[in-house]
This record gives sequence, C-alpha cells and structure tokens, in this order.
Amino acid sequence: MSNRYCLGGLGNDELLAATSALVKREQNLLADVLAHLAELDERRLYLELGFPSLFAYCTRSLGMCESSAGRRILAARVCRKYPAAFALAARGELNLSALCALSRHLNAENAAELTALCSRRSRRDIEALLAERFPRPDVRDSVRRIEALSADRFGVHFTADAEFLELFERARGLASHRLPAGDMAQVIKLGLKAFIREAEKERFAVGRKPRRKVEARAAEAHPPGECDSTLAIRHSGIVERAAGAHPPGGRGRHATPKRTRHIPAAVARAVYVRDDGQCSFVSNDGRRCGCTVFLELDHVQPWAAGGASDMANLRLRCHAHNQGAAREYFGARHIAYAIADRRTKSALLRRGRRSSAVFRISPVGPAERRTRRVSL
Repeated sequence: MSNRYCLGGLGNDELLAATSALVKREQNLLADVLAHLAELDERRLYLELGFPSLFAYCTRSLGMCESSAGRRILAARVCRKYPAAFALAARGELNLSALCALSRHLNAENAAELTALCSRRSRRDIEALLAERFPRPDVRDSVRRIEALSADRFGVHFTADAEFLELFERARGLASHRLPAGDMAQVIKLGLKAFIREAEKERFAVGRKPRRKVEARAAEAHPPGECDSTLAIRHSGIVERAAGAHPPGGRGRHATPKRTRHIPAAVARAVYVRDDGQCSFVSNDGRRCGCTVFLELDHVQPWAAGGASDMANLRLRCHAHNQGAAREYFGARHIAYAIADRRTKSALLRRGRRSSAVFRISPVGPAERRTRRVSL
C-alpha cells in the first residue's frame, strides 16, 4: 500500500513542482476559507448553532487553534470590508500576517496603496513599513500567558502596576489570620470570590436580601422542603402582585398599572438561578450556548411588543444571542438604526457635560413660565 506522505521516490524537480502547486492551492483555499468566514460572520449563523461568537464556532466546532482562528477571522473581516483583498490573498500577494497587520490602518482612501505596498512582503517588512507610516507611542511591557502545569494547576503570568502591588499587600495583611502563609493564589482567589458575589448581587440580585414585608409574606407562602429557586419564584410573584395592587397614580379599582422596564430584584435573581448563570440559548441540535460573559436579561416576547418583565417572559442570554433575537424579531435595519441612535445620544451626553442650555417648559399660569437648565 502506497503512503501519500512518503515522498522519497520523488525526484527533485517533481518535489519542487508539487510543492509549488500545493502552495498555490493552499492560497486559493485560504481565500475561499476567508470568504466563507466573512459570510458566516455577516449572517451570524454561529448564533443559531449555539455559539456566542464566530471565534467560539471556529475553535469549538471547526477545531481551529485559538491563534489560527483569531488571525483568520481578522483577515476575513478585512477582506469583507475591502473585497479586492480576496483576490490578492488567492494569488499569494497578501498573506494572513499582512492582512492582520493592515486591519487597523486600511480605509477607503489608502486601501489600494497600502495593499500594493505590502504585497509579497514578509511580516517583519510589513510591520516596519507600517510603523514608519503610522508611528505609535511607546507601550508598556505586558505579558498574558496561562501555562498548564498539571490537570488542575496552571502557571499564570501577567504584568502588574504599583497600585496592584499595594492592593495585594493590603489584602494579604487583612487575610493573614485566615491564610498565614500569605499564598498569592489564595489571596487573589478570595478577592475574586468577593468580586463575583458583589457583581452577581448588583447585576442579578443574587444574595440580596428582599424587603422585610416581602420576606415575611414569602416565608408564610414557602412550605418546608422547597428549594431556594422556588422561593425566588415566589418572591417574584409577590413583588409583581404588590406592584399591581398599588399602581402609580392611585389605588382606585379602575387604575391601570403603568408598564415599566424595571425588573424586580427577586425576578432577576430567580431567572439567574434558573438559568444557572449561563446563556440559555439552545440550538436546533440541542447545543446550549452556555456563555458566562456579557450576560443580559432578555424578554422572550420583547418589551416593546407588550412583553412582561416577569420570570416567565425573561431569560438569561449573552449579548450576542440577545442581539440576535432582537434582529430576528425587529429586523436588522431597525436594530442598526437603534444602535446608531443610542451612540449618537451617548456622544451628545458626553459632549453636554461641558455645556448646558435653558429650555422653556409649558406655562403653569396665565403669565407664568418655568425654566430649567438641562445638559445637552
């Protein structure tokens, strides 16, 4: 049986010709891979498959290593923005290193010039050319590396500033009775646990004490043997009933409660516990996203479409799947307009901190007018 990887029988000319042909095929395939990744990124198909990002899809589904996935995704986005780069990559005029290096500098005016300048150059040459054309300020030394030492032990290396060292020494002193040896990993672990508790309490009300009246009523309605998540659900119902019993504007029998985006703390806590602190999106083939970063409370039926802010209509989603659901319901154009509008308002608010204007408010009497000063 012949082995395709045993090439000892090839002559020198055959070996050189075959290698050249394979490299050309690889370059063509690379351009095709970049085109497919760019289209996947544009359509966000990875969300439907249960992945929070294209990077997660490439590493966990396609089996790429992290560095390979990151470089190809960055190169694909450059080529999607400047489609002429696909052909340059297919011909081998721009390699992955060149595309990644150019990503932060390309624009509509200089794309043709820079791609021609970096054509068939080595990575070192390209970096030198770009550094000369786009000089940058000095950067601080920084090392980010996690090294596996055993099945459950890792070496973590990073650069710390003076403030970190001061905070660490203070924390080690405060923890000296609990950790006499002052082990750095144990001290940092205590700090991380404390931060997680505070962040969960702030974002999702986990561990936050409910109001006394609500707690008393919940205790009465909480039979022995129920789990904490069930108690949280009961808390949410009590809060909702209390809000509905005394709507803003009066206690009359015919008063209509005012809709609000506010999510009661007990409801947020119950949803967080129910979804196990992870994105709850599940793909058609049963894959759960499980992302634990950039988590948001998402309405199953959008609030703008009349959805309630109760536990039955809320779910925990990562930002990507939350945005994906919004695009699916409202349309990509509507969401793009909403994001642009939000960014414009944020920019105006930041700018308005340095200036203010006087606005007139509707008259309160025959000849009276009130004014107030507001930030733009």
